[in-house]
Amino acid sequence: MAGRDVGDLLAATYPTPVGALTVVVDPHAIGDHGPEPYGAVVLGTFRDLREESGRLPEGRRVHPRTRVPEIDDVMQRYADGDLSALDEVSVVQPGGSFQQQVWQAMRTIRAGSVDTYAGLARRAGNGRASRAAGTACAINLVAPFVPCHRVVASNGIGGYGYGVDIKVTLLEHEGVLL
Repeated sequence: MAGRDVGDLLAATYPTPVGALTVVVDPHAIGDHGPEPYGAVVLGTFRDLREESGRLPEGRRVHPRTRVPEIDDVMQRYADGDLSALDEVSVVQPGGSFQQQVWQAMRTIRAGSVDTYAGLARRAGNGRASRAAGTACAINLVAPFVPCHRVVASNGIGGYGYGVDIKVTLLEHEGVLL
């Protein structure tokens, strides 16, 4: 990796059923699945990467269009219908203890199913914290690997930081009938 220093991040953009997803990897991070050859995903976004600079770790350079073979494979399989492929990716993001519990609980919501914000709060260990679970969804940096799109309101679809139309299309791709 000549020309890069230890703090550099790698980014690549992949086609998905809802459009382009840019995935940013920290090759030196250890994510929720432990050490991986690629490090860990630190950002997944359906927006242009320039719009997300404030969500990236401060002072880190991003090398766009850098392929990460393990992520390439996962994204291709997900696009081809292997809906559990996203679960294989190691992720890491900053957050408090309850937010970490919520994100971990979110990863237990299988493709093809949904849970409510209240149900997610229960999965995370505090059934009375549905608003806090919703906040954790809203600040999730590593969508769709931490599948906040699979969390819905008890009275409808709920919101999604990238727009409800993207949430609905992701759910439909995963076989959820709305």
